[in-house]
Amino acid sequence: MTNGTIYIVDDNAETAQSLAFFLESLGWRTRVWNDPETFLTGYEGLAAEGCFIFDIRMPKIDGLELLERLNAKANKRPIIFLTGHGDVNMAVKAFKNGAFDFFLKPPAEKELIEAVEKALTVSSDLKFQAEKLAYDRKRFDSLTDREKDVVILVGKGMMNKTIADTLKISEKTVQQHRGVACKKLNLINAVEIADFLRSLSLR
Repeated sequence: MTNGTIYIVDDNAETAQSLAFFLESLGWRTRVWNDPETFLTGYEGLAAEGCFIFDIRMPKIDGLELLERLNAKANKRPIIFLTGHGDVNMAVKAFKNGAFDFFLKPPAEKELIEAVEKALTVSSDLKFQAEKLAYDRKRFDSLTDREKDVVILVGKGMMNKTIADTLKISEKTVQQHRGVACKKLNLINAVEIADFLRSLSLR
């Protein structure tokens, strides 16, 4: 089973616990809330890797409003909706706002399992990408200001002589900064540097 926790929010305690029991029987971890407001209170403390299963019709805060609130918090975890009273317009609105999948209760077990597996895979990939981005940003930040200047111009396709003229330093100094920067970043050539900068939105 793919790693990650499945976070269930459904005001019907019996339905929520039954779903949690089913998913746990397949080897997944779950956490359950019957009150959306309580869920939102503890949202910031949730693990980055996981997915959500929300009921649509809940008092005070329904599933669609919960989706909007999480979007405002820049949530990246996939959200699956379950509802006993769904319609096409509701499903369309959910998908337009970023829902990962939408099922009528009770969902077919095979389809729900496949949706959860895919959602957790997406979450795992996003977590890896976020960690890699943070690591790459840390590597770039380890450069001196002058090394950053040189690397950015290399990423733009400039030759050493042109970089030297642009920065008003010697070509030898450019070569030295470029060599040190490449070693710190573990990059070999201009193509790799350009790709690296592009991943950081610096090119």
